[in-house]
Amino acid sequence: MEKQPKKILVIRSATRILNQTLVSLQEEFPGCHITVLLPHSVKESLKQDQKVNEVLIMPDQRRMNVSSYGKENIRRLQEMNFDLAVSLYNIDHGLGYSNVDLLALAAKAKSVRGYNSRGTFVKVTRSTAVKKSFMEKTSFFWVGINYIATSFLFIIITLALIGEWFFRLLFRKKHTSAKHVFAPFPSVREPVKVRV
Repeated sequence: MEKQPKKILVIRSATRILNQTLVSLQEEFPGCHITVLLPHSVKESLKQDQKVNEVLIMPDQRRMNVSSYGKENIRRLQEMNFDLAVSLYNIDHGLGYSNVDLLALAAKAKSVRGYNSRGTFVKVTRSTAVKKSFMEKTSFFWVGINYIATSFLFIIITLALIGEWFFRLLFRKKHTSAKHVFAPFPSVREPVKVRV
């Protein structure tokens, strides 16, 4: 039987699902020790929470990531030997949270999960976090490429329609200036009756 995690690190990256995730973790792992990593500005909000055993503070920055937490703090996280590290996502697919996934992986816990707003979780690995990071960084690039391609096609189609209009205009003028001469219709003969 798999050993149940006892020491859990929760990175508070999504505020609205923090409470439900803490409840879910306590139900799944009774008696666990939960440490929450959060920005300095909100530390008072969790100090009285009975579900939290320990609070770690991170500098107030726009994004929670490995570089903003610092090498020395990362080393301390690793020394705490967490059994499980948890990233929180405000959206189901977790796109936009690769920096938090990489921070959770940097703690070197035995297992890493990403919990979403529906209360479900996915296993986070180095490859899934790197893939997510790549998708986040290139999404603006692909939006730009689509915009350029759409604009280019619009210009090509517009020029083609204008060209067709000029061609028809020129052809119509030549066609109307020429005199039409029609050949008379051939006469229709009556059928010949054959005697048998």
